Amino acid sequence: MKSYKMNELKNIRLLGRNVPGGICGDGAARLFWAASAIEVNLKARELWAEISSDYDVHEIWLAVEVNGSQTARFIAPKSPTWVCLAHNLNPEKENLISVIKDTQPMPGDNMHELKISGLRLDDDGEFLPVKARSCKIEFIGDSLTSGEGLAGAPDEMDWISQWMCGSKTYAVQLAKKMNADWTCISQSGWGLCWGWDGDLNSRIPLHYEKICSVLTGEHQKETGTCDNLDYGDGADYVVLNLGTNDNGGFKIHDDGNGASGKAGQTIVSAAKQFLHDIRRHNPRAKIIWSWGLLVLDVVPPLIQKGIDEYIAETNDRNVYSLELEPMTMIEKTDEDKGSREHPGYISHKRAAEQLAAFISRLTHA
Repeated sequence: MKSYKMNELKNIRLLGRNVPGGICGDGAARLFWAASAIEVNLKARELWAEISSDYDVHEIWLAVEVNGSQTARFIAPKSPTWVCLAHNLNPEKENLISVIKDTQPMPGDNMHELKISGLRLDDDGEFLPVKARSCKIEFIGDSLTSGEGLAGAPDEMDWISQWMCGSKTYAVQLAKKMNADWTCISQSGWGLCWGWDGDLNSRIPLHYEKICSVLTGEHQKETGTCDNLDYGDGADYVVLNLGTNDNGGFKIHDDGNGASGKAGQTIVSAAKQFLHDIRRHNPRAKIIWSWGLLVLDVVPPLIQKGIDEYIAETNDRNVYSLELEPMTMIEKTDEDKGSREHPGYISHKRAAEQLAAFISRLTHA
């Protein structure tokens, strides 16, 4: 077997928000957000990865894919362990192998960490260049983008990382449909202005310009979590699915005047400001703000007003909105449904199809 440290590998693709080059100061790679991934292309009989993790309460789950199809899902070991990712492959065939973080970062857990220190393959195996993708998509969201409920039966209601499956979301499905690289920033229960419980600290825009600043422990910061993210030349598309938790927490901030009151004005203003921030880091992107997998009432018109005002003030014609088909119209049986009253795989698949069709119309307009 041949072993390589991560900083020795040139033919590797890291997906997700990360430090420049994707390798931390200790020579290892870390995956921070849900759906972050490491991909390698190889001709080999087998592939192993040295994986370790740390956490306080919520363990970290990983998914393994071979050529885009999931072959394994497991809890990341705490101690450094060589884990077999693929075995008995045809050594004459090229295979793309992906390791995807299914679990979102956990704010308040100063121990949360997923570390990949090295890769190992058989003596006759070789790493090949990863093939360039057609475009890059940035996803911004909440529990839907984190994959909450994409594992587990419909009656599972405990909030545990076992039911999170970031590798199967509409975001990853859309990226695959479009042959795109992807990056995600998402937190269950968080929103544009406040969280599901009205918490003003549970705002995605607060962390948008950092690598993963929801993780603030001293060791976490040493790995780069609170450093500014290098956006490079930005993404080709930015897809937001943000507002569900603002809708849930709206009544806590409502001054009695509903959508026309202070809470409504806050959402309109925040939507405009966030679009400014997104555009600054993604100058060429088509930005699509979507909602609707979970039925909302108050927030969508407010976000739409923010979008309309932003376009009117900036003349930025590459900002759009899209209402998705609700899960209640898609999921007919228990097999269709996700856990924790969240959308199941079939709803995420439909959302990816709608987004792909929408983007196709934009591209060919």
